[in-house]
Amino acid sequence: MITTGEARGIAEAWLREEAPRVPEFVGAILVGSARARQPDAPHPAASDVDLFLWVDAEVPSDIEHPRGRFAPRKILREGVVLEPSFHDARRLADPDAVVGDAHLAAAFASPLILLDPTGRLAAVAQAVGPEYCRRRHVRRRLAQVLTQLEAISAHPRAPDLPALAPCWRHVALAIAVMLAAVAPLVAALRLPTVRRSLVAARQALHEVGRDDLADALLRLAGGATLTRAEVEEHVAELWRAYDAAVEARRTPVVMDWNVSRDARALEQAALGELVAEGHHREAAYPLLQLRTAVQGILENDGDEEALAWSRAGYGRLLTALGIGSDEAFHARASALQAFVPDLRLGCEEVLARNPAVLD
Repeated sequence: MITTGEARGIAEAWLREEAPRVPEFVGAILVGSARARQPDAPHPAASDVDLFLWVDAEVPSDIEHPRGRFAPRKILREGVVLEPSFHDARRLADPDAVVGDAHLAAAFASPLILLDPTGRLAAVAQAVGPEYCRRRHVRRRLAQVLTQLEAISAHPRAPDLPALAPCWRHVALAIAVMLAAVAPLVAALRLPTVRRSLVAARQALHEVGRDDLADALLRLAGGATLTRAEVEEHVAELWRAYDAAVEARRTPVVMDWNVSRDARALEQAALGELVAEGHHREAAYPLLQLRTAVQGILENDGDEEALAWSRAGYGRLLTALGIGSDEAFHARASALQAFVPDLRLGCEEVLARNPAVLD
């Protein structure tokens, strides 16, 4: 069994090899669950090691440049899946902007810095750390997430790019659900999470007596009425389509780094863990996101036979999640928008009752 400390060491060794190949390299920090666990804790098969690599360069959108120099990737190394992502170091120029950014602040509040040859990352952390728990900054981060949620749910659609089939609109909807789940975590000063966002959000909302909002999040994700057997059936279909997409993929598309031989065992363990823990309904969000990426690859590069059975299976998943038609899809997006005021009030309750928040 690999420990978390060993997994971190594998990531750091990869970084020391990779950094000299990137002239613009500034530094790197560990984020995600591997940062939160104790070094002697086991490194779960369902967990990758997330790395933020900062560079003195413009980092293009991974939607438009999914195979560019700075595109995200998943790398299997010594039994551990590493997920490095590149970020423009100019975003760190103003520490006040960092502490107000929901996607950056937690990483610098008490960072685990792996490489920082010039000390720039440590300087940002020194400025962000003392301010991270201030109420005014928590409110800024919460407002940012809710604004993003409102923008995406108003017009969830596939980006206008030739390689992105219409099915990609469902990723936009899934991201909106994830943002809705992340909002209570921001108010609770908890590390953001992706696959387990609905699970973590329920815990944060339960602690202030707002299970009703957690139930609403499940309905918006489409998983509220699903049984474990139904989810397991859709997951089984996912892996058949996933393997076909791994063999077929040629056209670069966003998120295709999640669909590879290196990533398969991790993705399977992550979904399997949710189901095994009794969180099969919460698995609806990551299931939809990954299955859409798979279908998007097959729409570009799959043969006629694979397209026929994969479209049928994908359609069954969409129907099960309550978004199987244009009308149902847009109704769900409207419901997400309508949910934002109640969610905002619930997050204010979480914030008001959080003793770690400082005035």
